[in-house]
Amino acid sequence: MTNWTDPIIHWNQLPGTEVKRLLATWGMDEKAIARYDAKHGYEHRPLAVPAPAKAVASKPAVVAVPKAPAKKAAPAKPAARQKHVGADGDVIFLEHRNMFVGFWGGKRVVIKRTEAACREFLAKVNAT
Repeated sequence: MTNWTDPIIHWNQLPGTEVKRLLATWGMDEKAIARYDAKHGYEHRPLAVPAPAKAVASKPAVVAVPKAPAKKAAPAKPAARQKHVGADGDVIFLEHRNMFVGFWGGKRVVIKRTEAACREFLAKVNAT
């Protein structure tokens, strides 16, 4: 079994026995893990020791040349919302919704499928 030393372990990709072993040996040194493997019948693979880093010749530093200031773009306009307005008692047909809209008090108060139903509702609102 692999000895996990990575800081990020993808638990969902490990089989159940490896998850169990990983939890049981968490924080143990190499010798303790070897003893655990021998006791539980697992094949022990020692940790891979990373090779020492080679000296790399440094590259000359690249100096950034300042760019000309870019032109400011016009501020983006928000999407225009459809504002349906009407006077008290008005009924408007909206083709894109296939509905009738009734207004009262400067606001949209009713949306109905038929103009008659819309006018009936507005008559009730006007009566109160």
